[in-house]
Amino acid sequence: MPRAFPSPRYTPPTMNTDPETITAAKLADLLKQPTAPHLVDVRTPAEFEDCHVASAQLAPLDTLDPRLVADTFKAADATIYLLCKSGGRASQAAEKFRAAGITNVSVVEGGTDACIAAGLPVLRGKKTIPLDGQVRIGIGSFILLLSLLARYVSPVFGYLILAMAGALIWSGITGYCGMAMLLAKAPWNQRTGGESCCRIG
Repeated sequence: MPRAFPSPRYTPPTMNTDPETITAAKLADLLKQPTAPHLVDVRTPAEFEDCHVASAQLAPLDTLDPRLVADTFKAADATIYLLCKSGGRASQAAEKFRAAGITNVSVVEGGTDACIAAGLPVLRGKKTIPLDGQVRIGIGSFILLLSLLARYVSPVFGYLILAMAGALIWSGITGYCGMAMLLAKAPWNQRTGGESCCRIG
């Protein structure tokens, strides 16, 4: 008897949910065009004041209103380019835009760091610790405190260290960091200095 082979199992096509991206080098080429691209920085006001691409406008991730940004530029079809420090928050911002039905967005790969490395013109102001650096300082301080409490007060505090480790793993998988969202609202991250005119919203 001829050998029967199982029919191949049908696998439905998957939709690509990754945001569109652009390199800092290509962004530099766009900035040389007569019509400047719509560039939005989604970091905190303090980070923006520290250093930002000269043509960028500020729209912090924690208060980002995609429709307000789109209406500000008054460009239904033109691409809105998003950047942060290194790309993580810009990708989250892109998700917010898509959830609002706005798909003409692109994330600048490597963020402001890549733009500086590529030689794009930037404006510098008062120095501040980047948000990701503040998160590392906060987590390190918590772990140090809990370790001391576990050593000298009660071993129960050791379980909180394990819980924090689990939270870090979950944050790495999902890309969501609750501490970063809280720190973004801190007073020292809300100053805008002389750059408040560049803020959207």
